Amino acid sequence: MIFVTVSTGHFDPLIEECDGLFCSDSAKYPFFGQIGSGFYIPQFPHVKMMSPQELDQKMADAELVVSHGGTGMLSRLYRLKKKTIVIPKQMRYGEANDGQVELAVKWGELGMATLCMDVKDLAQKIEECRNTSIEFPIFPPLGTTLEKSLK
Repeated sequence: MIFVTVSTGHFDPLIEECDGLFCSDSAKYPFFGQIGSGFYIPQFPHVKMMSPQELDQKMADAELVVSHGGTGMLSRLYRLKKKTIVIPKQMRYGEANDGQVELAVKWGELGMATLCMDVKDLAQKIEECRNTSIEFPIFPPLGTTLEKSLK
């Protein structure tokens, strides 16, 4: 299963692209979605919202996750060490700003996710993600540097 999540907000262009892929070949693109508050209703199995525990379980069970680029969701995926395609919400998709772009790009640069800047590239990025090893660097605990400098 490929788990797609947009969190509690909306990201209809992503859900529509996933639905098109699912309808063309559900065996190759077996999506399950957490579709948030958008208006588009896909044909693939989905829920609007789920509890944090259900979300973690779906992500853990998935072959890979397709996610927006929000900090909360990316933090969850880092903790789960999950193969991820990150697609930042952007102004061209109806967002108020491009606030998720910088973090999504950094995740791609660090090798922690496959970056997808255009929903139309999703099929290609799924294949790329399936064939790529994702790496999760270990970061020092917050406050460690500050704690040492105060001594």
